[in-house]
Amino acid sequence: MMCVFFFVSVYSITSRNNAPISNY
Repeated sequence: MMCVFFFVSVYSITSRNNAPISNY
Protein backbone atom coordinates (compact mmCIF):
# COMPACT_ATOMS: atom_id res chain seq x y z
CA MET A 1 0.00 0.00 0.00
CA MET A 2 2.87 2.35 0.77
CA CYS A 3 4.41 1.69 -2.65
CA VAL A 4 1.17 2.65 -4.36
CA PHE A 5 0.95 5.90 -2.41
CA PHE A 6 4.55 6.73 -3.28
CA PHE A 7 3.93 5.96 -6.95
CA VAL A 8 0.85 8.18 -7.02
CA SER A 9 2.81 11.01 -5.42
CA VAL A 10 5.61 10.77 -7.98
CA TYR A 11 3.11 10.42 -10.83
CA SER A 12 1.18 13.45 -9.58
CA ILE A 13 4.31 15.61 -9.56
CA THR A 14 5.33 14.34 -13.00
CA SER A 15 1.87 14.94 -14.50
CA ARG A 16 1.84 18.37 -12.88
CA ASN A 17 4.83 19.39 -15.00
CA ASN A 18 3.58 17.96 -18.29
CA ALA A 19 -0.13 17.89 -17.42
CA PRO A 20 -0.99 15.03 -19.83
CA ILE A 21 -3.91 13.86 -17.70
CA SER A 22 -5.82 16.55 -15.82
CA ASN A 23 -8.49 14.17 -14.50
CA TYR A 24 -6.17 12.03 -12.40
